[in-house]
Amino acid sequence: MSRLAGPGAGRHSGPGAVPSRRQGRGGHRGGPRDRRVAGRGYLAYGSAKAALAHYTRLAALDLAPKVRINAVAVGSVATSALDIVTSSDELRTRMEAATPLGRIGEPEDVAAAVVYLASPASAYVTGTLLRVDGGIDTPNLDLGMEDL
Repeated sequence: MSRLAGPGAGRHSGPGAVPSRRQGRGGHRGGPRDRRVAGRGYLAYGSAKAALAHYTRLAALDLAPKVRINAVAVGSVATSALDIVTSSDELRTRMEAATPLGRIGEPEDVAAAVVYLASPASAYVTGTLLRVDGGIDTPNLDLGMEDL
């Protein structure tokens, strides 16, 4: 949804602010991690992601019933953004040990969630943040922040 509405959201308000979608279709946004995850060094990142999660809920209310808005909260996934972790046996082992499901996610895990949200199976789902994060509730990688 952010890719569809984002470019126009700051310039317009009212019914024309969101690109026209076919009646009954759903939308999704990818990106925000779960806002409940808190740890040192995540102040700006966590605050921005919390805003996106709240936007998802508000947009779902404003655009219902013709448009559904959902988001995928992605945890640690083996993409190029995580190369520094996946290329180090020590870091990878630490991250996997701190993740309840005991592994780093794969892009296919995220794709399956998006397919679900885009499918008829999620026809009664809106304003939801679907967590695809292996069950983490605390950061699974210490950023090594020093005390102020």
